[in-house]
Amino acid sequence: MDILISGVGGQGTILASKILASAALIDGSSTARTGETIGMSQRGGCVVSHVRTEKTFSSYIPLGSAELLLSFELCEAARNIPQLKKGGSAVINTAQVNPITVSLGACTYDADTMKKYISENCNAYFIDANKIAAECGSVKSVNVVLVGAAYGLGLLDISKDALISALKKNVKPKFLDMNIKAFEAGADFAKSIS
Repeated sequence: MDILISGVGGQGTILASKILASAALIDGSSTARTGETIGMSQRGGCVVSHVRTEKTFSSYIPLGSAELLLSFELCEAARNIPQLKKGGSAVINTAQVNPITVSLGACTYDADTMKKYISENCNAYFIDANKIAAECGSVKSVNVVLVGAAYGLGLLDISKDALISALKKNVKPKFLDMNIKAFEAGADFAKSIS
């Protein structure tokens, strides 16, 4: 399975890719790979992570080939829709992080137009993952909420046991319970909208 994860620096995209790849390995994939493209700044720059769970020679997903897009921010979702294959799915956090051009007043952030574009070009699922993550203890668990939502929607070919094991392997022990709660909350929300 080819999964693209997009967001901005500091949102946990790279940790989400590690969790998914680790879970795929736990579930029996012998060749899970990840690769990242990181923007100019660590915090606030564009970040795209590629996760490939089947045998391949490259860590990067070819344009128009991803089966699933997990996006931590609406504008980044719109920017990465061309990466999805026809009929692909996207789980998108509705949180807004203004690009510098919006902050400077050079352009506007038109969330409705972006949602329309995304919905017209894939099977889109919108979720206020920031709100769910905050209710679970920290907005920093938004990445795990989105992974949980993708699982709850049946969009991942990875078992729940493997995902929980991957959380245990990749999340610091003091944050583990909160992240398991965030995963479950994302999965529960997804079941309520599917």
